[in-house]
Amino acid sequence: MKEAGGGKSWRTTADAIIAEGVKYMGTPYVYGTERFEDKAFDCSSYVQYLYGHHGITLGYNAREQAVQGTEIAFMNMRRGDLMFFSDEDFPNETGLDKVRHVGIYMGEGKILHTYQPGIGVVISNIHKDEKEGEYWYQHFLFARRVIPDQK
Repeated sequence: MKEAGGGKSWRTTADAIIAEGVKYMGTPYVYGTERFEDKAFDCSSYVQYLYGHHGITLGYNAREQAVQGTEIAFMNMRRGDLMFFSDEDFPNETGLDKVRHVGIYMGEGKILHTYQPGIGVVISNIHKDEKEGEYWYQHFLFARRVIPDQK
């Protein structure tokens, strides 16, 4: 993982990544899309694209991204942390093979991500007490902090 210089705080970087990410709301989801393009994204290309624009180099897919940075407990997540999820279609996977999805934690129980054709880039809830949020809460594996405390 490349860490850019410049003396920016983690919050400044996280806010900039999220602000840029929100501009792509509705951008189509296409699995295996070209990297560093902004016409369509899959979950990992979206994250890679946004963080790359802010000097943080991430791996090609969600599994590669899942080993970068520092693991963070759910209760300790902050804006800009990456969240990794399993998929009910692959119940027998173990270890990193369980990682099937990545998104950006926005704070306040929200995730910025893209995951399905016809939906594109969206903001989802991750509260276990809400219908939509319950899915993400149940499939949450772990979070990783890839934005350094002081850039």
